Amino acid sequence: MYVGDMAVDQESAARAGVAYVHAEWGYGQPASPAPEVAGSPKELLQLLRSHEPFIEGSLS
Repeated sequence: MYVGDMAVDQESAARAGVAYVHAEWGYGQPASPAPEVAGSPKELLQLLRSHEPFIEGSLS
């Protein structure tokens, strides 16, 4: 999962084929299509906990 705060971060995640979460407390605005948004670091942690476990080194 890629967490960023700029449209270029969202584009990088899309090109890498990974999920993207926009950090709303950052500097930029997300691009289309609208990604998942975390309004605070606390919301980001809650969002990460709600997803399937991440296995280090996996590409899925």
